[in-house]
Amino acid sequence: MELLGGVPFVLTNVPQSLLSYSCLNPIYGTTINAYKCDRTAGGSSGGEGSLIACGGSIIGIGGDVGGSLRFPAHFNGITSLKRSGTSVMGRSLVDASLGPMTRTVRDAVTFLKIFWSERWFFRGDPYLPAIYWDDHQYLNKQPLRIGYYYQDGWFEPTPALKRAVQETHSRLEKLGHVLVEFEPPDMADAFKLFLGAILVDDGKYILDKFDKVLQEIFIFLVIITRIIFETRIFGKIVKPFWPRLSKVCEAFALNTSEMRQMFEDIAKYRHRFVREMKALRLDAIICPIQVVPAIEHFYPMKLISTVSYCGLFNLLDFPAGTVKVTEVSEIDELCLKDYPENDLWEKLVKKATKDSVGLPVGVQVASFPFHEETVLRLLAEIEKSVELEKII
Repeated sequence: MELLGGVPFVLTNVPQSLLSYSCLNPIYGTTINAYKCDRTAGGSSGGEGSLIACGGSIIGIGGDVGGSLRFPAHFNGITSLKRSGTSVMGRSLVDASLGPMTRTVRDAVTFLKIFWSERWFFRGDPYLPAIYWDDHQYLNKQPLRIGYYYQDGWFEPTPALKRAVQETHSRLEKLGHVLVEFEPPDMADAFKLFLGAILVDDGKYILDKFDKVLQEIFIFLVIITRIIFETRIFGKIVKPFWPRLSKVCEAFALNTSEMRQMFEDIAKYRHRFVREMKALRLDAIICPIQVVPAIEHFYPMKLISTVSYCGLFNLLDFPAGTVKVTEVSEIDELCLKDYPENDLWEKLVKKATKDSVGLPVGVQVASFPFHEETVLRLLAEIEKSVELEKII
């Protein structure tokens, strides 16, 4: 950032371990949401999201291995972009990315134009693909074929999140784009692969990074987790009445052979997803960014299963971004009474989403690997359309 002319002036808060979409830790405490103090700022880049939304900074850099850029942006009503093409140690085939968090799409575009124009950035690391900003792709005015879905088949979004996609669908059609219904293939299996890949060693890599004192706090949880997942007995017990939890219990590889099979399954899933997009001649996808708007600070650890909408694009290594399109309305709140309560997760979601009127709601845009300009083009068009509606 400094070499590009930026002036870093503050480090912002993150959750311990970074694998959470809440934002609290034992050292710096809890970061609150920019709109409502009893709600989380999101995570893991929650401090950045809250600061930018409050006007304390024009741009920040965060990391994203399962939504850690996009959740704070959605919860705080700002913009973010997860890029494609990088990876994290210990997490083969599930890519993480550093990316910009900004108040407007234009600011994100400005940052990436500068960032990708610097050839020294790629010369310094031979393993980084030499990707440069493509103005033609970003400024292209040709209509696109855009897939859309309101729910992924794994977890039903709350009313405001579905409405955000419906309104975005309508705006993009008015701009001349072709919207095509798309169904993500086998999301239950995709979510299982995502969880298995980010915790490929039962969390040992993460645990080893804590110092001895902090490690003792987690030791009980680790023991219980390994008893549950290594035996898989728990998953078999709950399968008849809680099939989604049973699927999560199957996520973790027990040995090297299962790990290798998981990596093969991830590669196959990626090819299948791309094949199905190409069969419909899609250029991009719009979908919910989450199941919920910003929720209270203690809920994210209980609702890790809601991250499927973001985690999918980490699994696929697709660039994905979000922009604010609406706020939770009183009608959304009334419609919440019809939200399903088939298992404990859905009951928690329903409870966590109450009293959310006025909270920001984003929509997610994704495209093929290294098509960040397409994602940003659509985000910019959506943002402009929302702003014009406010004027009219």
